[in-house]
Amino acid sequence: MDEKIKMAFSSVTKHVNITAFKKIAFPLVVLLIFVHLIQLYDAGGDTCARLLDGGTWLDEGVWQPSGCMLHKYKKNEAEKCLANRKVAFVGDSRQRELFYSFVNFVSAEKFEEIPKAHFDIPFKSGNLNVEFLWRPEPNASAIDLYNKWLKEDGKPLVVFQSAGVHTMKRTSGSPLGVEGFKSNLTKLQVNMDSLMQKGTKVYWILQDPVNENKLSNARSSITNDLISEYNAVAMQVFHAGGKIPVIRSLADLAGAKISESVDGLHLGKDITDIDVSILMNLLCNQMTHATDGTCCRKPDPLTVVQIIMAVLGFIFILLAVGIRIKHVGKPTPTNEDEVAKNKDSIHNMVAELTYAAAKMSLILFYFYICDRTDVFMKSNKHYTNTRFFLPLLYIVFLGIFGIDSTKQPGFLNRDQTDEWKGWMQLVILIYHVTGASVNIPIYMHVRLLVAMYLFMTGYGHFSYFWNKGDFGVHRVFGVMFRLNFLTVMLCLTMDRSYQFYYFVPMCSFWFLVLYLFMALWPRAYMVTSNKETTLGDGETKEVSFTSPVFLMCAKLSLLLFTIVLVFLSQELFESMFSWWPVIRLFELPHGMVREWWFRCHLDRFAMLHGAVFAFGYIILKRLSIVDDSRQGCLLSTKVSLIAVTASILCTLFYSVWALQCSDKQSCNEVHSFASLIPISAFILIRNIPGYLRAGYSSFFAWFGKISLELFIGQYHIWLAADTKGILVITSPQWPMLNLLVSTFVFVCVAHEISSLTGTFAKYLVGPAKTADTKTVCAKILVITAVLVSFMLISDLTNTSSRD
Repeated sequence: MDEKIKMAFSSVTKHVNITAFKKIAFPLVVLLIFVHLIQLYDAGGDTCARLLDGGTWLDEGVWQPSGCMLHKYKKNEAEKCLANRKVAFVGDSRQRELFYSFVNFVSAEKFEEIPKAHFDIPFKSGNLNVEFLWRPEPNASAIDLYNKWLKEDGKPLVVFQSAGVHTMKRTSGSPLGVEGFKSNLTKLQVNMDSLMQKGTKVYWILQDPVNENKLSNARSSITNDLISEYNAVAMQVFHAGGKIPVIRSLADLAGAKISESVDGLHLGKDITDIDVSILMNLLCNQMTHATDGTCCRKPDPLTVVQIIMAVLGFIFILLAVGIRIKHVGKPTPTNEDEVAKNKDSIHNMVAELTYAAAKMSLILFYFYICDRTDVFMKSNKHYTNTRFFLPLLYIVFLGIFGIDSTKQPGFLNRDQTDEWKGWMQLVILIYHVTGASVNIPIYMHVRLLVAMYLFMTGYGHFSYFWNKGDFGVHRVFGVMFRLNFLTVMLCLTMDRSYQFYYFVPMCSFWFLVLYLFMALWPRAYMVTSNKETTLGDGETKEVSFTSPVFLMCAKLSLLLFTIVLVFLSQELFESMFSWWPVIRLFELPHGMVREWWFRCHLDRFAMLHGAVFAFGYIILKRLSIVDDSRQGCLLSTKVSLIAVTASILCTLFYSVWALQCSDKQSCNEVHSFASLIPISAFILIRNIPGYLRAGYSSFFAWFGKISLELFIGQYHIWLAADTKGILVITSPQWPMLNLLVSTFVFVCVAHEISSLTGTFAKYLVGPAKTADTKTVCAKILVITAVLVSFMLISDLTNTSSRD
């Protein structure tokens, strides 16, 4: 029976695997792009409709437009945007309420409200010019106002108008009132269109619903059914003309909160402040170019570098298609020798590289579509405890179900480190997609995970250099290529600096630091400690193990001293990275390398911690104090029990400390030192008991193998707006479906990138056995020259565009 189950399982996994999923993902992505292009075309290519046509309440005080991201404007941003831009609010008391909220938001001065002000109210302060004009009905008075603006130079640049409830009240809800409203609005539209042609942007705001139970007797004729009828008339009139945009989202927003209204008609300040936020995104996103303000904002134009990348990608795709067509109909070689011969031929190498380049071009094109165009929608992140901890619980269960036995039960074996990277990466993904950085204890724990990654960088590379004694340039080239391939491609395609993808620069930087210190003469590594010296009488004598150990202790001490010295001064550190072309790698949009200082300073001891830990373990194993060759405990039973208990207490102590954190800055200062304790404790807990060391989660380990691609890829094809939002590739109305589909595509793409990176590395880096130092150096110089050329092109074109 067990044999049948195994055979059935094997049959399923043969067809249901990542290769099959990737074959599904490609046509799915093509279909989704096609559908969203049609939707964008129907909207006239304008994303403002996503802001104006509705949305949903995510939580108390959190409004999510239908398919785009709201930027939270600050007063200085608002003042800069609205400087010398006259804004007019035309309508009744509800428009006056919106006017007051707008003025008090954009101005540093407090503007006192005048209750029941049935007259015009101007506001001027510095370069700000906002006015309210009392026109409660779209009648002759409103037409005269537009005629006045058409004749004068002082017309506003933006007009927000709304009306309806006064007509309902005046006509006692009569059908004649609806007809009169439609007639007046049709006449007024002519003047509104004329003003639009003069350069003024005019918006009609639909009427908010009311709370009929709280309305006074004088307003009893105002009903929600009648409001819906008036709003339908307004949409009919303005959609027929096609020039005046209609704002529906404010009415939708008010619908869920009108029950909180005091008089049943007017909304509170909390709601009108959100209304103002929507209007600010409508007016200012295109001007401020805030990354997290995707509503009403056109994509940035293509840079010269991006055009070059697009042309190269197009060429590779054409070449791949040409090669594929050429091979159609050719018989597949059956002889093993012939297959091997074809595999090693230059022609097949070129074909494989071309296919890989074409696939990578399509993937980069997908990255660009997702996060540099309006094809797919974006939504804001919103943190709640449930949103973060529930998916965390799911992956814990999946990880437990994937527990398997490892074939290499050694200390921090490959399966275990893959598992470690995998579960950390999944936690980081959940952290980013839920916006959990606002929760300081969670933030501190995720900072710990980043330090763990750097710890593994130090541990793994130190172990390799010590055990192999391989300090050749090929090793450095191979590690740097695999680390940086995707990141460099994204820098060129997405027009972002190297430092923007901070994790890869940090891993690369600390790897190079460790390499330089270990490669500098005199070198110390395991091979030197095992050498035998021939004596005069033909006998051999083993070189003492202590000499390289003492030398390595001195080197690690020197590395610690250097790290402490360099990070004593922020100015010194920044000056090391402030010269061209290095500054082009590490600067962010404002031309500063301060973010690079923050990242490196935060985890400055993590890599060294990993190297020291690896060195300590090697010495203990050499002295036979620890033994990981057997299934039992790493140490004696008594010592193991004490070590594991102490490690658990240390881990709990760190978590309690993190829970007490209330300020990121002060806790980050402690983190550099505090993180050393829980990392060491976790490793001891995971490795001292033999039964824990002998098992691992294959589920987590699978993700660990593509953790780098997941970490970098999330920036643009899972998250959006450079990680500030969430990518919507299905529909904003079904967030759970969108999360499932986008995650499926994201993981498939990450796995394919990992495979393609291996293909490029196979040919561009080459195998270590046949590596020639001169050839490797030549490859490095060529790649460096190409990248420097791209930086020069970028700098020259940016300078000319500014001029």
